[in-house]
Formats: sequence, structure tokens, C-alpha cells
Amino acid sequence: MSELFELEDTFMLPADFLLDVYQPPDDRDVLVRIWVQPDIADKVRESNNFYIKTIEDHTEGLLVTLRVRQPEELLHWVLGWGGEVVVLEPESFRHRVRNELKKTLKRY
Repeated sequence: MSELFELEDTFMLPADFLLDVYQPPDDRDVLVRIWVQPDIADKVRESNNFYIKTIEDHTEGLLVTLRVRQPEELLHWVLGWGGEVVVLEPESFRHRVRNELKKTLKRY
């Protein structure tokens, strides 16, 4: 920032606005589904990720559905679980995770 200008316009809080009951719009419209291996199922469940919508228990692991604005919001979280997590959808996010893993492998 190189300059600062004070504007004459002021913000007026609406008279009926109550912060205690305010709910911002929820624009998390993209669903991401991941498969979690049983070894880390408890850890994923306990992570309390803000984006988790549902967790379905299966004997072979967990099916986790998350709601995001953009799948990239989950990239580091998914990569942090290593090979114990598989992205099922969307396909574009599967490719993104795969590409990140390839880049990592090239460094070693």
C-alpha cells in the first residue's frame, strides 16, 4: 500500500442488524468425497475439519463428504494424511492431488 485516503462516505449499520443472530451466506457449493483407510479413521473424525458435511462408517474405512468453495481449500489437509486417503471426487481435484504428489516425488 502506498497511500491512504479517508472517504467521506460512512457505513451505517442497519437498524435491525443483530450480530448474535447473523448468519453469513454459505457459498460452499462444491462437494468433495474422500475415502479414509481404517488406520486413521479416528484421527480424521477427531480432526473436526470445518468443511466436513458427513462421515459414513464402513468396515473398510470412512467415506467423508466435505463442502467447500474450491477443492484447493482442502489440498494441504488431504495431502497431510498421505496414502491413507483417496480423493474420490471431483475428478479435477483427484488430478490436482496426483500432480502435487508427483512434484513431491521428483524432489526425492
